[in-house]
Amino acid sequence: MQADVFYNVGIIVGVLLLLMSTGTWLSFSLYATSLVALMFLGRGGMHDALEGVLLNSVNSYTLVAIPLFIFMGEILIMSTCSNSLFRGVKKILGPFPGGMLHTNILTCSIFAACSGSSTATTVAVGGVSYPELRKQGYAKRITLGSICAGGTLGVLIPPSIMMILYGAMTNNSVGKLFIAGLIPGIVLAGMFILYMAIACLKNPDWAPARNKFGGIGYIKDLGSAFFDIWPIIVLIGGIMMSIYGGFATPTEAAAVAIFIAMILWKFLYRTMTRKLFIKAVEETVIITGQLMIGIISARALGMALSLLDIPKNLSIFVSELPISPFFIWMFIVVIYMVLGCLVDGLDLLIISVPVFYPIMTSGLGFDPIWFGVALTVLMELSLITPPVGFNIYITHSISGESNMMETIIGVFPFVIIMLAFLIILTIFPELATFLPNRM
Repeated sequence: MQADVFYNVGIIVGVLLLLMSTGTWLSFSLYATSLVALMFLGRGGMHDALEGVLLNSVNSYTLVAIPLFIFMGEILIMSTCSNSLFRGVKKILGPFPGGMLHTNILTCSIFAACSGSSTATTVAVGGVSYPELRKQGYAKRITLGSICAGGTLGVLIPPSIMMILYGAMTNNSVGKLFIAGLIPGIVLAGMFILYMAIACLKNPDWAPARNKFGGIGYIKDLGSAFFDIWPIIVLIGGIMMSIYGGFATPTEAAAVAIFIAMILWKFLYRTMTRKLFIKAVEETVIITGQLMIGIISARALGMALSLLDIPKNLSIFVSELPISPFFIWMFIVVIYMVLGCLVDGLDLLIISVPVFYPIMTSGLGFDPIWFGVALTVLMELSLITPPVGFNIYITHSISGESNMMETIIGVFPFVIIMLAFLIILTIFPELATFLPNRM
């Protein structure tokens, strides 16, 4: 039986890699692989089951949250609220070691808690902060690294589009996943900030002389900073408290947040125009369409694997191995790191969840909510690992530099920090399970 399973897995992986090597879109490659697997590896007529996947895969109330959060992220970018957010956080963190470098991380963390998108976070914050930090005399590499790494917090700190996809693909509560990512997101942001503070203390030339701490002037700065960031605080509070308090589902919370964001865009920031509104809608439709095609293909692959009993047999095989589940988890982490160098985060999530989810939860007994958070951290890692790390390309394009190695070298310490955080999350799973267990 195991020989048949590994034979089928080899054929499926081979077909998928062959299609991807020809330049075929990943979504179509996945669906075609599913069709080939069911037609030639399964019993007669199995491929007929894929007919219902086209509609049923996206006929989900949970998935409605995806275009809503994408639209909210587009609104926040168009409204230029990131300018005032960056200005407010700068006043708070200016006197600390590392100064405005911390502003990148904290601003990304706050913006991520509204947009749910790593791309939106990196573009909105990096576009504002990079010219300002370079003008102030901050070192190029650590500036680029902080923008690139800070942007990844968009997929961990809730709301998170990746968590919505994971919840929809595995039938786990998106609300619990959102809350589970809160503490890990704060801890990881804190680790980023701590590294930059130590690095700037050891290398004084990486940052200009910082402002003096304390005094009436700093108290006044704190007061004015509040007026810069209060709209975002209201938006975050509305999303998180409504979900954690059980007053709204993530989809309902997203709808309310869009309403609040529209009011802020129109009456506070006063940058809303008909052209910008149409552009925000267009971007939302394009991104949502791409994601939905990917979801259909992922469900097709999941159905093919399930009908061929591959996840079940792999789970049994892995659970019977005479080694610790944590060594198997470490091996899976290595696989994700290698694949993350070659495949974008969302694509990697779509490809891997149908295979690894049953192994981790059914075979090894890991908590599915914890695995969702750990997997999201791995997806973050894939965003900043060369050569395909998407955030590296975004940050490089924002900087306008000719040499991408500046960005890659600058982000490398943050990759090490994320790996260290993943170890901490594995040793202390309560970081991810404490809040959802009390909802």
